[in-house]
Amino acid sequence: MTDGYVVDTGVFLRWFVDQDGYEHAREIQRAYLGGGLRLETVDFARVEVAEVLRKKGLRAGRLDRAMFLAATRVIDDVGVVVHVCDVDRVQRAASLAVDYSLRMFDALFVQAALERQLPLLTTDVKLSRAVNALVPVEVLRGVAADPSTS
Repeated sequence: MTDGYVVDTGVFLRWFVDQDGYEHAREIQRAYLGGGLRLETVDFARVEVAEVLRKKGLRAGRLDRAMFLAATRVIDDVGVVVHVCDVDRVQRAASLAVDYSLRMFDALFVQAALERQLPLLTTDVKLSRAVNALVPVEVLRGVAADPSTS
């Protein structure tokens, strides 16, 4: 394991929802909270985490209202380093999106990993395959190889 990662939304979601890879995601969380690991992400991850947890947690009955509201704050409350997606970062990510056929959300995580010289930790196997020659990528253990199931 590395000493730090840029973390995408899928990893944070698995801190709360038991989807493929949640055991590894929670191992990462424990290592981070214990001070043995550095985690960083981009600012829009807060919104993406909140929206997906609203659907897959709150509406699915996996989280109650209080748990959902607490989860929307977790990135900041535990002190994950959050990088602002300013116009220059968005433009650099847009270039990656074009060059590697990425969704803009994914390209922003990849751009942050490049800038911070950290591996990207993801649940997206397809993303991993698309950018593994560009940036080190680790897919959570336990995530299915078929990207439609992650």
